[in-house]
Amino acid sequence: MGDLTDNLTTLLRLLESRTRWSSTDLAAALGVTAPTIRRYVARLRDLGLGIAHETGPNGGYRLAAGRVMPPLFLDDEEAAATALALRRSLLAPTPLTEDGTLRALATVEQVLPARVRAAVDAHETEQTVLGEQLTGTLAVITAALRDSHLLRFAVSTDPAPGPVHRVEPMVVRARMGQWFLIGHDRQLRRIATWPVEKIVDPQVTDVPFDAERHRRPRRAREMVPDDLPAPVVAVVEVQASPARVRAGLPDGVGFIEPLDDGRSRVVISGTSTTRIARQLLLLPEVFTVVEPEELRVELRAIAEVLAGV
Repeated sequence: MGDLTDNLTTLLRLLESRTRWSSTDLAAALGVTAPTIRRYVARLRDLGLGIAHETGPNGGYRLAAGRVMPPLFLDDEEAAATALALRRSLLAPTPLTEDGTLRALATVEQVLPARVRAAVDAHETEQTVLGEQLTGTLAVITAALRDSHLLRFAVSTDPAPGPVHRVEPMVVRARMGQWFLIGHDRQLRRIATWPVEKIVDPQVTDVPFDAERHRRPRRAREMVPDDLPAPVVAVVEVQASPARVRAGLPDGVGFIEPLDDGRSRVVISGTSTTRIARQLLLLPEVFTVVEPEELRVELRAIAEVLAGV
């Protein structure tokens, strides 16, 4: 049984590595006969995998759409690209893919070899597109959801974090480009909603809970308010290198790309122009606002106040 499983796995790897394989080449690669290859293919088809076979001089076996997705065998570059793409998708969540994004990222991150994880982290350090806090918080929430364990966290308030919440997480939802956690707060004894960016020091506890009683997807979706302000996206050009810009901004804030003349372009999103303006004031060099016009007005107002100090 072990040999059969190993051979089926190897056959899938081979089929994923090339567009088309002849039965002769597959038999040679596996060290079996052509009839054995046909039996292996039939076994994979029984499992719901799509494997097409075409005759003729340019024919052969190839992967096709089936009832189920085959296991994906990724090399280091493919695994790194997948992890980076999933991490970056956290910045622009969509209601149609929110659950799948979180589950896929948790699965990929769990099995990344150390060498690949190091490459991904290094790339993110050089070209930050999401905050470490957001990524880490969503990872902890996803773990609590997977294991059906109580989640403990505080919520960021001024001037200090508020009281600790002990929550049975139900679902994570995206609305207007932002993430929200919906769960049953044991202290409040009701379902509540929290913006993920406001969650501080999340921890998965050892306390399990019955997740089945929270299978209320319609109600969970309705918990996210519809009147949230649309996120503001600003673009500025800074007379400094990406490294200097990154050093001046808070960790994880803004997407920074180098320009040909040594300057940098920064894309920052936030819930208001006021919030973005305050972050831009931390920049180490002179910058020019490309868009939106409302941000220029906000910065001019701040400059007038400072001029009178």
